[in-house]
Amino acid sequence: MKTIALTILMTICLQLSAQEVQQNDSLASKKKPKRYNALSMRYHAGRVLQTNDFLKGENESNQVIDYYQALSIAYSVQTDGSKEWHHIFNFPYYGVGFYNANFFNVDELGTPTALYGFMGFPFKRKERSMWGYELGFGLTYNWEPYNKYDNPFNVAIGSYRTVYIDANLFYEYYLSSRWAVRGSFGFTHFSNGGTKKPNSGINLLSPAIEVSYSFKDRPLLLKQPQPAYGQHYEVAIQLGSGSSNVLYDNPNKPSNPEDSKGTADVMHSYLNLSAAVLKQTTWKNKFGAGIDLTYDEKANVVVTNPEDGSEEPIVEFADKFSDKLMLGIYGTYEFTIDRLSVASYMGVLALRKKDDNSNPYLYQKFGLKYHFKNDLYLGLLVRAHNFSVAEVIEWNIGYRIKWH
Repeated sequence: MKTIALTILMTICLQLSAQEVQQNDSLASKKKPKRYNALSMRYHAGRVLQTNDFLKGENESNQVIDYYQALSIAYSVQTDGSKEWHHIFNFPYYGVGFYNANFFNVDELGTPTALYGFMGFPFKRKERSMWGYELGFGLTYNWEPYNKYDNPFNVAIGSYRTVYIDANLFYEYYLSSRWAVRGSFGFTHFSNGGTKKPNSGINLLSPAIEVSYSFKDRPLLLKQPQPAYGQHYEVAIQLGSGSSNVLYDNPNKPSNPEDSKGTADVMHSYLNLSAAVLKQTTWKNKFGAGIDLTYDEKANVVVTNPEDGSEEPIVEFADKFSDKLMLGIYGTYEFTIDRLSVASYMGVLALRKKDDNSNPYLYQKFGLKYHFKNDLYLGLLVRAHNFSVAEVIEWNIGYRIKWH
């Protein structure tokens, strides 16, 4: 009898224990959702920087384009601390967004719309607020680009699609466990990187206000100290390609004053082979130096201008293959976020054949690189000079060899 009673008692205890485990598991699943996602809507209203004659009023309407409005809708995911880099960057968030701008000149600029990805990095988190910065990068379409006959004044945008770049500082206040309001001030840039001229670009400065809703209660984020980064070296070899557009205008006067000037619209191929040695010193910082060999089809072209200015110039590529080559030496810095890098390069052309139309010796590259687990990586870089004039957009594929 005692044995039966003991068996029954043990069975009851096991059942209660199992139920408690199930309840705890259930509570844990409620406390720890798979992801903390949110929707937000942001309104922008600000200034168009007066960086070219078209924006200053040399357009069809003879009106200065100095004000714009925009609306963006975004889906974001809050990191939860499950990975080391979440703690290193103070629990950043990431997501995708949809952006639409109005410059109040639809005929000449269109209705530009962007699809972009973004990441936000808090400087400081408090119980009811946070402040930090956000970076966005994407593709803009629906422009009304330059056209010699239908849209001749628009020297700002030369293509139907451009790059979208955004950076802003923000302060966010939590209205409740799910609702929040945010104020921000940011800079936005549109350009096609020289793939289609003219390409003066458009730059914006504006404040913005945003309202967001989280689908789950905001998580409690407790920052934990992380171990020191295990420094490593790497050799990175990458191949980049792209194309650049040049408009060659005939400087001579047309024989018939009513005729427009002749312009040769020429696309040039571009290839770049690069090798660098880098050292990653912390979770966030990577430094290095390297060399690159560039093939640029527009180097040392010969342009013949007919006497009649209404005729297109004759553009001939350099005969020698070596005349299209340039050897550069550069230093590089990467801001690393797990497998994503924000990359910058500062270089000087050490060897090339120079002509009257050559770009300056100093050049820069800025862009993104994403590393896969097998050490392959893809990149997108804008090559420029004078830190402002885009030459070409490079699409890169590379491989790195790491060692400690």
